[in-house]
Order: sequence, then C-alpha cells, then structure tokens
Amino acid sequence: MPRDPAFLASLAASLLEGGEGGHEIAHGMALVYLDRDGLCRHADRHFAAALARSPEDLIGRPLTGIDHPVAAALGLAVATLGMSPVQSSVPVDCMMATGDGGLAVFSGCVIAHRDSGGATLGHLGLLHRTGDPDRIAEFVTCRDSFITTLLDAAVDGIIVSDRSGIIRSINRACCRLFGYEDGELVGQAMTVLMPPPFARDHDRYIDSYVRTDRPKIIGIGRDTLGQRKDGTVFPIHLSVGEARLGERTTYVGIIRDISDRLAAEQRATYLARHDPLTGVLTRTAFLEECEALFAAHRAETAKEAPRDAAGRGSLFALFSLDVDQFSDVNEAFGFHVGDAALKAMVSRVTEVLPAGTILCRVAADEFAALSRVTDADHARRLAGVVHDRLTASIYADRHWVRLRLSVGAAVQDETVTTLEDLNAKAKLALQAVQHNGGNAVCFYTPEMAAAATRRMMLTMHLNHAIDRNELRLVYQPIVDSQGRVRSAEALLRWDHHALGPVSPGEFIPVAEESGLIVPITDWVLSTAIAQMARWEKEGTLPDRVFLNISGQQFLRGNLTGRLAELLDGHPSLRGHLGLEITEQAAVRDLTVAVRTLGELAELGIQAAIDDFGSGYSSLSYVQQLPVAKLKIDRAFVIDVPENPKNNALVRAAVGMAHGLGLTTVAEGVETAEQRDFLVSVGCDMMQGYLFGRPMMPDALADMLRAQAAPTVA
Repeated sequence: MPRDPAFLASLAASLLEGGEGGHEIAHGMALVYLDRDGLCRHADRHFAAALARSPEDLIGRPLTGIDHPVAAALGLAVATLGMSPVQSSVPVDCMMATGDGGLAVFSGCVIAHRDSGGATLGHLGLLHRTGDPDRIAEFVTCRDSFITTLLDAAVDGIIVSDRSGIIRSINRACCRLFGYEDGELVGQAMTVLMPPPFARDHDRYIDSYVRTDRPKIIGIGRDTLGQRKDGTVFPIHLSVGEARLGERTTYVGIIRDISDRLAAEQRATYLARHDPLTGVLTRTAFLEECEALFAAHRAETAKEAPRDAAGRGSLFALFSLDVDQFSDVNEAFGFHVGDAALKAMVSRVTEVLPAGTILCRVAADEFAALSRVTDADHARRLAGVVHDRLTASIYADRHWVRLRLSVGAAVQDETVTTLEDLNAKAKLALQAVQHNGGNAVCFYTPEMAAAATRRMMLTMHLNHAIDRNELRLVYQPIVDSQGRVRSAEALLRWDHHALGPVSPGEFIPVAEESGLIVPITDWVLSTAIAQMARWEKEGTLPDRVFLNISGQQFLRGNLTGRLAELLDGHPSLRGHLGLEITEQAAVRDLTVAVRTLGELAELGIQAAIDDFGSGYSSLSYVQQLPVAKLKIDRAFVIDVPENPKNNALVRAAVGMAHGLGLTTVAEGVETAEQRDFLVSVGCDMMQGYLFGRPMMPDALADMLRAQAAPTVA
C-alpha cells in the first residue's frame, strides 16, 4: 500500500474538495479523513462497512463516540500523533470479528495532514483489511496488545519465532536478559542469541526440519548456553513449544537464566564433598578418593612395585589427628577463635605433609590425612613435625592459642590391602595415645588390636556389672601423724564372674569413655552412704569417708542434687562425707568447679584435690577452689627420703598447703622411713599399705573398734 506522506496529503486535499461523495481507493483499501476536531469529513464504503455503517452515518460525527476496535485504534493513533509534532505517521493494527463469526485484521497507518507552517489540519487514515489466516496468526502472536501485555508480565524470557527461525515477537524480560533494547530483536534470526557452535547446530536443525518436518526439541526442556549482545555467554534453560494458527506454524521459546541455579548446585556439590569451614574433604569424599588411590596403587603394584626417585618403595601412611580438649578453646575464647585456629591448623598440615596428601575433617576437632611415604621412618618424622607444628602457638583472630594434639598413625605393610585396614589401625593408635593422656604421637602396633578387643569386651560386660552385683566397695584407712585412723577412702572393685578381678586402672577409663561412669558413680554414692549409715548405727563411722568422683560426673552431672537427695534420709552423714576430684578435672572448667564445690560445702560435704602434682601442679588454681585437703600424689612419695628433689617438692607442697589453710594427705606410704619423713615435714595425714590395704567394711569397723578400745596396762 502507498505510504508516502506527500501523496497522502494531496489525496486528503482532493478528498476535501470532492465532498461527501468522495473518491474510493481500489484493491479493498479503506479510507477515512478526520479534521482537527476529530470529526469525520470523509469515509469510503470500505471503511464504513468495517464499522457496520454507511458513509452518510459517519460524516460529521466524531469516531470516538463509536464503540468499535477500528475506531478505537484510529483514536489511539491520532492521540499519539498529537503528542509528537515531529512525527508524521503512526502505524495502525487491529483485529475485529466479522459478521460470519470469523476474524479480520485491519492494518495501515494514520498520516498527519499539516499546512506549510506545521499546523495540523486533520488526519488521514488508510487501512487494508485481510482475512488471511497467516496474517491473523501474525497479528495474534506479534501485535495483539493483550498478548503483548501478558508476555511483558512474564519473568522468564519469551520468544515467538516462525518456521524459519526468525523472531516475530519477544517480551521485555527476554530483551533485558540478552542485553537488547525493546524491538531490537524482532525480525532477526534466533541464532543472534546463541554462541557460534550452537548457532551452527540451530541452522542445521532448521534445515533438517524444513526438509523433513520432524522437530527434535519441541516440547523438550534442556539446559544450554545463550549469548548476550556484548558477547557474554551464560547458561540458560530453554523450553520450546509449537502452536498452529491457521496454516501458520509458530514456535514459542521460554528462556530462563540458570546462572544462580548452577552456582547453587555447584556450591551444594562442593559442600557435599568439602568441609565448609576448612575447605578439606568430608569423610565420605575422603574415603572415596582414598579408595580410588588404593585401587590405582594395587594396579601399579600388580605390574611393578612403585619406586620413588631414590629407588625406594612408596607406601601409604594414614595420620589420624585429634585436638585434645578443643571445647576448652571455644569456651575460653569463643567459637570464632576456635574456627580460626582450625583453619590455621589445616594450613600448617598442608605445609608439612607431602604434596598429593589427601586431607579430611572427620569430626569437629578430628582430621585424617593420607600421604605417600618412603618407609616407616619417613612417616615417623612427618608425624613428629606435624605434632610440633600444630602444638606451637597459633595466632587466631587476635588471640594466641596453643593446641594439644593426639596423633595416631599407621603405615602400609603386607597386612594392609585396603584403606579400611589402614584406617582401623590409625584409629587404634589414636585411641592408644589418648588413653595415655594424649598430646603425643603413637604408631600402630599389633598389641593395640588385642587391647581394643579387650576394651570392647570390658565395655560390654561393664554395662551389666551393676545388675549382676559384680561391683563392690573396699575402704582404705587414712591415718594421722600418730597412726590413728581418722578417715577412709572408698575404692571401687569389679569382680567379673568369668574374667575375675579387673583392675580399676583398666575399667575406670573404659567406663568414662563409654559413659557408664555416670550410673556407676551413682551406684558408688548410694552404696557408700548406705554403708556409712550402718557404721553410724554400729558406732564405727570414721570422721570422713571420701569417694572418688570422675571429672565427667563432677563437671557435667547433677552431682549436688543427687547427693542432697541421697542424704535427705541421713542428714547426720553430711559432716562425714568427703569427695575427691583430680586436679585436672578441677581446673578444666574452673568456673563450674568453684560453683559445684561451693554447693557441696553448703551441704557440709568436704572436698579434696586428689593426685596433687600429677597435673597442672599450680597452687594458683587450688587457692581459688573451696577445698579442705590436698592429697600429694604417690609418685612424689615413693622414693622419699632417698630422692632429694622429691623431698624438696613434698616439703614445699606441705608448706604452701598449710599457708592456704589446707590439710595435706600423702598417698602411697609403704615404709616407716617414708612415714617418718612425712611426719617430719608436717604432713597431716597419710595413706598406704603401711597402715592398711583396701579392706572390706567389716574389717575397717574392726580396726576402728580396736583403736577405740582402752589400752590394758
């Protein structure tokens, strides 16, 4: 259709001159002219028929008063021209229903009729009507305002293309996604949004589809790549649907930027295999990678034994690292300092161990590392360096921290064929070093397996010891400097029906590790108080009966509440009951220790520090604790008075304890010479085989009766 403004302006002038019987345009064109006031001055029969009226009905009337899509489209175009004095024409497209129930599209334009000075005289509308299905389909998919609104409201990018891959419509979100302005992509090939390799594949696909009419991706969503206007390539998810409007085939592509999703998936995959704090592998990922390494090693070994540069064989060593009492760091400085210390620890491990070492975080404060070593001596040197480096001061978040580290290690030998074998041996070595106090290095030996089996068996049987009535208490007398029995210490014994007597030094650590120490301690408390009640009734109750309390029960259990409950029926026993706690347990959590000991003192229960000198050996801690007695460890008593250094230590401990108002008790006294020395330095009380071995309750009662009997002249 002619769109030249000059031609249309002259046409408008001729129409006005011709009056109401004006000219008509051939070929089904519809013509209308509106004056500057919006009144219709000319309408041919095609235009009038579109509005279901005669030309005479329209002349002199404003079209704005007619409820019809064509009139509305013209009114919008005129208003648009009125807002832009420099714009000479506006395209018009609208769809309307025909009388036979079909659809028709009117397309064309409205031209501003202006004089030489630029003043608007009127507006000329020139439209073409079509009922072609393809043209209607194009209008529906590309120009219908309702559909455009829906497309622009979508969050995802939406592209409508024809059979040849030409973009016919695109929503605002898609333009923004690919970095284009509105309308910039319409009419271009879809390949402009694809990286070159994908663009070539798309062209081949279109060619194949045109030849065979067999689509390959219709109805299928897939992840692919898109390319922005600036050349940036990014991941997208593309879904393609097919629609047919009349004879026309249209494709609708829905595009979503999946950069964030892929980043989240990659992060999730990373976190599934890596510790989020330290970045090392998780236990599961560690086992997978180590098993793969072992499998490759077995394949190499089957061909030829691997050799290092010096010609020596290459073996695997597994190091199991556990930070002792790491909770103390968190409690003292805060978790942020503990986290910083762990990250610094991992950094030091990677600096020390050979390249290619696989490292993982097994638990909160436990790590494992698999390294290649030349031999067992090489592994021992590495373990020693690791321990030295990790126990050196660490500057963590503005705090200096010193860690205690237990290292259990195992080196591959002919008995090790899998990672599981090596890991089990390293764990046994770690358990062994922890049983001996920790903060050291220990390598696996065959004896450890037997010891582990023994501990497992003891744990199983100890769980039933109370029900089977296999536990008993014996009492060892505590005497003053004159040799008179003043107190007694209750000692736990276990007589297994099949294993026989089991040493407390063996089963007490097992009970603490397994948590059985809690019910066992409760049994000891109730049994000892019941025995004290019987002694009181018989008149043979010592001044004090001391019970040993584990650090776990003392710091974490409801000790004060349980003792108050047991003593409710025997209030007179409160002044006769004493508790012994180890120095290490007392200072492990000083705040809790002071509070608990204060609560016990309010009940009348006396507390003593057991094995003084074997742990922190600092009276600066002891002076903060509300205790009445210090028990000097047997290790300092065993070789007095022959050992001058121990003599000095015992003398100093007694003097400082007396300076703090504390009573001293020496353990492990076995000879008269030891007794005489202790009396000479002012030790208040003594305990040991010289005065009596641990005995049954009746034997202690007999000793007290004999002591109370008058001496016959």
